[in-house]
Amino acid sequence: MKHWLFALLLVSLGLLIMGLGQVPQMREWRIDGILVRDNGTLRSLGLTAEDMESLIYRIDEIPGFECRPNPFNDLHTIIGLNGNGDKPRGWLRSHISRGWTNVIGDLLKVEVRVYDKPASEYETYHTYRWGTQVLPKLGSFSGLPLGEECFTYGQTTIWFRQGRVVSVVSLLLQGRSPEQTDSLFAEALSWGIEYCILQHPKKLGMAKKPMTVLAGNQPVAQGKAVTLAGVTVAPISSLSSAKVSLKTERDKKEWAVTASLNGRRVKVKAFSWEMETEKGKVKLERPVFPYGGELIVPLRQVAEALGIRVQQKGETIALLP
Repeated sequence: MKHWLFALLLVSLGLLIMGLGQVPQMREWRIDGILVRDNGTLRSLGLTAEDMESLIYRIDEIPGFECRPNPFNDLHTIIGLNGNGDKPRGWLRSHISRGWTNVIGDLLKVEVRVYDKPASEYETYHTYRWGTQVLPKLGSFSGLPLGEECFTYGQTTIWFRQGRVVSVVSLLLQGRSPEQTDSLFAEALSWGIEYCILQHPKKLGMAKKPMTVLAGNQPVAQGKAVTLAGVTVAPISSLSSAKVSLKTERDKKEWAVTASLNGRRVKVKAFSWEMETEKGKVKLERPVFPYGGELIVPLRQVAEALGIRVQQKGETIALLP
């Protein structure tokens, strides 16, 4: 009897020790081609899957590319929440990765990573420079100062860092050489992601002073006007308050908006670095990109092309007839 009780005591003690040392399992779920894994059993960044999706393009926002499930795992998007969150200390990160393909089989991949601290403590040009056989080139394809730090790999990949966030945009080509890649298309995608970072309600990017846009002495585009490396961008719809008429054309191949005022016309397209005017094409200071169902444009250039006078004083921009 005593031997039996002693054995029972040992078994109970062993189960107790196992229970105390057991690490809770991560949560995982799938929905509509999206896989979400949450490792935040002990610690969390406080970001949801929806928070991560707001840092990247929607599945139907890139004309010419389609967000198809990977044939090997039936997924087009992977979201990892609270990486390393099952440990009491150390780095903490969430990420989202999404892929698109075009009709000739090119793969476009965008990944965004969010850290618990400024991303410069985890990822920099120098960490990549010494950790890879392919030497990255410091700076963007255009030479413009994208984010706090930026570098490129060849003609197909661009990396940048802003606040707590790192973004990587890659084009994997099918049957074409890297020299045939439109590198500025990949960069245009990156400028749009920087805008998403600066717009995020949980303040993931470096703090920016809010811009105020006035049309007819009334504020428009509240909270949506942002300065990207010295150039103010805003939704093209903000011009409608200055009596500009807008016509949107959107299908799987193209997303364009034509703005008209007093006989003048400007046409802009998603991810283009040019606008079409009566006098021909004009190079833009920043590319056009989608956000929240509309196109974001360099405000001064588009407004002035329509004959609108633009005055700026500090953080206030006035659109004048």
